[in-house]
Amino acid sequence: MKVVALISGGKDSCYNMMQCVAAGHKVVALANLRPAKADEIDSYMYQTVGHQAIDLYAEAMDLPLYRRTIEGSSLETGREYNQKEGDEVEDLYHLLKLVKEKEGVEAVSVGAILSDYQRVRVENVCTRLQLQSLAYLWRRDQAALLNEMISCGVHALLIKVAAFGLDPGTHLGKPLAEMEPYLQQLSKKYGVHICGEGGEYETFTTDCPLFKKRIVIDKMETVIHSADAFAPVGYLRFTEMHTEDKANGSTERALPLGSCPCQSAIDKMTEEAVYADKTQDIQEEFTSNACRPWCSARSSVGYQWITGISGLPSEHTDVQGQTQHAFTQLQGELQEKGYQLKHIVLVHLYVRNMEDFAKVNSVYRSFFSLNPPARVCVQTCLPVGQLLQMDVLLHDWTLPPEDGYFHQRDTLHVQSLSHWAPANIGPYSQAVRVDEAVFCAGQIALVPCTMQILCQGPASQAQLCYSHMEKVLGAMGPNLTLGHVLQAHCYVTHHKHIPAVRKVWSSKLQDKHEQEACYGAEETEDTPLVVAVVPSLPRGAAVELHVIAVQDDPLERTFCHQTSEVQGGKIKWALLQSSNGQYATLSLAVSLTRSYTNPEFMESEDMLQALGTSFQQALAQMKKALSSLCARVFYKNSSKLARELSTGLEGCLESVLGQSRPALVLVPVLELPDYAVLHLSCWLST
Repeated sequence: MKVVALISGGKDSCYNMMQCVAAGHKVVALANLRPAKADEIDSYMYQTVGHQAIDLYAEAMDLPLYRRTIEGSSLETGREYNQKEGDEVEDLYHLLKLVKEKEGVEAVSVGAILSDYQRVRVENVCTRLQLQSLAYLWRRDQAALLNEMISCGVHALLIKVAAFGLDPGTHLGKPLAEMEPYLQQLSKKYGVHICGEGGEYETFTTDCPLFKKRIVIDKMETVIHSADAFAPVGYLRFTEMHTEDKANGSTERALPLGSCPCQSAIDKMTEEAVYADKTQDIQEEFTSNACRPWCSARSSVGYQWITGISGLPSEHTDVQGQTQHAFTQLQGELQEKGYQLKHIVLVHLYVRNMEDFAKVNSVYRSFFSLNPPARVCVQTCLPVGQLLQMDVLLHDWTLPPEDGYFHQRDTLHVQSLSHWAPANIGPYSQAVRVDEAVFCAGQIALVPCTMQILCQGPASQAQLCYSHMEKVLGAMGPNLTLGHVLQAHCYVTHHKHIPAVRKVWSSKLQDKHEQEACYGAEETEDTPLVVAVVPSLPRGAAVELHVIAVQDDPLERTFCHQTSEVQGGKIKWALLQSSNGQYATLSLAVSLTRSYTNPEFMESEDMLQALGTSFQQALAQMKKALSSLCARVFYKNSSKLARELSTGLEGCLESVLGQSRPALVLVPVLELPDYAVLHLSCWLST
């Protein structure tokens, strides 16, 4: 893509340019926002120290430089950004709009590492201008990143210091390479961000492999902004500078073309041959159970699940018409219950044909804009004529927070291409957090920097999408890992994939147990992984993982399970409740005995009664009573018994739980592990 690089003069914006070139993009222009008068302004968005030398960047790189004076100020300072006249973000919009018109750029290079504030605003501007944000430094390990920058030829000077341990008289003007060991010491001692992401210091780049000429600072003066005794703030004002030729001109060959962090991470995973064995497009028309709108009771803290939203009944036979009809149906349900689309936390979307994915998205995106809900999408065996099915989790607080506490709802919607995890360029977020609970979108094995599916086998795809999920969790809360997952669903496209995804899941959690053991912690029970075989997944993926996690103490969770024998098979349930008692997941599977040859003659009524009994037994083990919100029922669509059980579950659960029964989601699948014909996964909450 043709790229305009947002430059501040600092190391991060410069190194991200290098990463853009390494990824195959072409930097065709530079853009910078400068202060109107002072050397530095009180900006939440922009580095302005060193702006006097920015004009030399154009000469150093032999590229056009577009500059605009910052006229706005920091008005919209919340976690999200809405377009507001007079805000400094609008200066960025007008600058990039001009560059797009003049240079025909398609993407923007931005050096954000950890600042959600900056990333959200750049992405907002890019979305409005239909540009792709490229943030290859996003959430990289800062110590490794700083070392990489220096090793790859970024020559930068410290031009501002503002942290304990950094002194204007001693450290201003020092080369970054010389300061690296000292910055590592400060990071270990005082928690200083080694890349300066906490505002501890700022830099100015005088040379890098992309420069055809180096920048030389001839004269500069020190300005003390604040003479604080513990953390004085000072910066350099450049008064004379020039460029000079380099012996060999630019040296793009020095770029880290062979050291893509995404590829390095993938290379560490188990190497496999390309595994092209995928489920054939099975078109047998089984009699799937038709869905209808269904609603759970509203929990005491404001959760409610609506299921069975479909494009039927409708006169539309095309998927876009049915998607529009489904949203009309959903909006009617929301209005009746006093909700709005903004209250949706999580969407499950099932389609009859994954080739309709883009068409569904074209309608879906029109209903969500800022901070859309997380979403899971798979292909499944829907009834004839039904092209999609949706269910949604809603949340709206019913009570004010207790004294000393506050309500928290955060959305992670990273749209920039990076080496971190896949960008969600589509109309859904990576995760939504409500207080302690984190509801994640489904993750597939996309290589983040290219957004192409990993062309390796199921174990490697599982490794990568599980790794993506862990990174998303880490961004949603301090020390949040896969060990905090309470409910996990894994979709695969062939029954041969099941052992691989289970093995990788166990291995991932075992790594967490070993880390805990290093601190003397007791071993915890693994979160059960519910696996289902479906015809197809987005982008031709072989594996998709979806989880719900809770920020609690996994060592204090309640886990219990039981297996009951029934004629020709068994019913096995497992209950896992969070340490605070506010959330739980119940997994309940009906499996046939391997030697049992006549499953079609089994009495579904007897089995349903045993199912209801098992459900009651499991709920009785909870240390705190919870509301059963959603029972997702994966059933083997080719099995007559499974279809009968799924049909009878509504009455079964209503007889057991009455009005507190969960909303049902019936998901016909191709296969389930361990000779199971039905697997119920229920989410419970206060």
